Amino acid sequence: MTAHESLGRLLEEVRLARTRLVEGSYGRCAVCGGPIPEGRLGARPWATTCLRHG
Repeated sequence: MTAHESLGRLLEEVRLARTRLVEGSYGRCAVCGGPIPEGRLGARPWATTCLRHG
């Protein structure tokens, strides 16, 4: 994967996280619906899955 592709993917993940924030699902795992640990969100604010599913 090129740097350009990698950055494009990251940008898309950040946009998805912002959408989830607006929708009210930010901080919840997209797979199981459980909470995403605060530490994971601190390290990767765009995370959409818990540690188990990520």
